[in-house]
Amino acid sequence: MSKNVTLVTYPEGTFLKSYDTFVAVKPTAELADDMVTEKFHSKTTSRHINEFFGGAEEAAKVMKVSQKTMDSVAKFIEKYNKSGENK
Repeated sequence: MSKNVTLVTYPEGTFLKSYDTFVAVKPTAELADDMVTEKFHSKTTSRHINEFFGGAEEAAKVMKVSQKTMDSVAKFIEKYNKSGENK
């Protein structure tokens, strides 16, 4: 992976963070679809997304969701996993 990219892995899936923004996720559940933001951020972020999914052709097949949805899913999973640490 390139600079300015973070892979955040939880039991529920692996999230791609480009700079400080969640832009894609590969869920671990077999019935869940991979998701990517439909928002264009930059050429660099697009390259990060393509690398995450194994190329532009594969990335193009991924379900596109709004940035708001991507943020909501990522923040929910983040909080869910942090609350589990406190138990």
